Amino acid sequence: MQGNPNGATAPAFTPLIDTAAAANLLGLAPISLAKMRVRGDGPPYVQLGRAVRYDPAVVMGWAAARTRRSTSAATVAAARGEAA
Repeated sequence: MQGNPNGATAPAFTPLIDTAAAANLLGLAPISLAKMRVRGDGPPYVQLGRAVRYDPAVVMGWAAARTRRSTSAATVAAARGEAA
């Protein structure tokens, strides 16, 4: 990789993936991600014109943040006003 004239190198770039690939990573249907975008509760995405793209690392981080030990963990934390 060739640096720019002032000696700085370009930051590492992770290729973005489309909705179908992101859904595949998560084990979901692409329509599920589309519905999540409308509700605002899905993984963060990038809008490039009409194209929607996802950073795979961000998608996996989003999924990891939703790891629970029981079905009641989120409900109990929400009732207490805490993050689960």
